[in-house]
Amino acid sequence: MALRDVVGPTLLGAQQSSGSLARSRTRLPQATRRGRRQRAIAAEVRSGQPQTEASGENSSIRLSGPLADAKATPDLWPVAAICVTACLALLFVEYAGRPETFVSFFPARGRGIDPYWVLRVKAWWVGCILIGYLTVPALVMALMPRKRLRDCNLSWRGFAEHWKVYAGLYALVLPVIWLVSLTPDFYTFYPMYPNAGRSWADLLMWEGVYAAQFVALEFFFRGFLVGGLSKHLGMLAVPIAVMPYMMIHFTKLWPEATASIVAGLVLGWLAWKTKSIWGGVCVHCGVASTMDLLALAHKGQLPWMHG
Repeated sequence: MALRDVVGPTLLGAQQSSGSLARSRTRLPQATRRGRRQRAIAAEVRSGQPQTEASGENSSIRLSGPLADAKATPDLWPVAAICVTACLALLFVEYAGRPETFVSFFPARGRGIDPYWVLRVKAWWVGCILIGYLTVPALVMALMPRKRLRDCNLSWRGFAEHWKVYAGLYALVLPVIWLVSLTPDFYTFYPMYPNAGRSWADLLMWEGVYAAQFVALEFFFRGFLVGGLSKHLGMLAVPIAVMPYMMIHFTKLWPEATASIVAGLVLGWLAWKTKSIWGGVCVHCGVASTMDLLALAHKGQLPWMHG
């Protein structure tokens, strides 16, 4: 066998393989640049800072658009939907629930003094809360893809298994309520319905309306916000929900606004752990009723004190 018969095929194979390698090398930079672009977008979304991409001797800053950011963050849309709904609900309750809004719809007709005018105004305010904090968020949660209404921490079982914890919370804050109730600012502000001590009917109607407000309140903050966001943010949903919860207390006395931070964290964590808002509803109703009764007692306005 001649030497060229051995060397010839070998050289030919080497030329073919080197040609294939050269062609693959011409394709490799394009794939590498595409990979760099994809990695730059992902890093940009994670860090919130634009990434620098080198191209030859020049380097440019590539800013991905909002749609690219959203595509790289699959949890963005449900979180955004919950947060936007919460903002709209807070706006609705703040402005639609005002007494002047009620007066604009139902002006006085000059038929004499209505003994229940103030109670009607309060009922209007609670009605707006039921719409903004309960009805609208419940519809949004029910209609959102891959969401269920029971995601809003509506478990009765969780409450039944941990009711002693909530009873302990109420017992813990009871002495604090008693001490605060001795201050003039407290019993001047409460009850929020000034005629609550006028009769048994006034007291019971007010406390019933007030309790309905707390159901909506707990559903919104500990159900819709904590329950809805926790599937995407975990326990971080609790402090997020505390911020707007504390802010709605700005119209109340400063000790109560300050205490709402602790109450929001504790009740939010319990709702997240037990998957139930009902313990928070009971604590809220119990504390509010106690505050009203103590304020009326200090003023001597309890219904059984004057017939």
